[in-house]
Amino acid sequence: DGAEAPPRPPKPWDCCDNIEMSPLEIFPPLYRCNDEVKQCSAACKECVEAPGDFPRGAFVCRDWYSTVDPGHMCTAPDQPTTKRPWKCCDSIVQLPQRIFPPFWRCDDELEPGKCTAACKSCREAPGPFPGPLICEDVYWGADPGPLCTPRPWGKCCDKAFCNKMNPPTCRCMDEVNKCAAACKDCQRVESSEPPRYVCKDRFTGQPGPMCKPRAQN
Repeated sequence: DGAEAPPRPPKPWDCCDNIEMSPLEIFPPLYRCNDEVKQCSAACKECVEAPGDFPRGAFVCRDWYSTVDPGHMCTAPDQPTTKRPWKCCDSIVQLPQRIFPPFWRCDDELEPGKCTAACKSCREAPGPFPGPLICEDVYWGADPGPLCTPRPWGKCCDKAFCNKMNPPTCRCMDEVNKCAAACKDCQRVESSEPPRYVCKDRFTGQPGPMCKPRAQN
């Protein structure tokens, strides 16, 4: 009918240092920017006060935005290191730069002494001050390292359900022959024969890769 597509809404941020990608498997993916700013972009619809025990005049935009490219960082990252600053990480973040090997950052909250000993640069974690620190070092490599806390369902999950927090809280609804050793609440699926089980534990962090490769169309 020749009708033109409606104009695409503008991105809710001009640049972003702390970008978050939604675990929802859609294309283009959903992103939001967790930077604390003095004033949200005019395109931001949900601008909220940054978390903390007292007003600091800082705000965070909670909008999700669908895009292939979330844009550039506001602050140029420190020179990435090829030596991984962490032995393990539960809250691993792959930076959006299209490069291989990728850039990685670990957003685990650490005791101040551990962070300053392992990292060149540390920043304060959200919440009361003084509190834990987060390593700001960027690692350049193919392997970001193992998890510190094993996922209750094991190394992979096909039916993961996560909320939109950062990091997300997830559960895995895969029906398996036997729950992983790390699972504390393993329940049998009703009327399953032979018996199948589901781990009811929740886990804070990414759910991990899929067990079965997604079928190609």
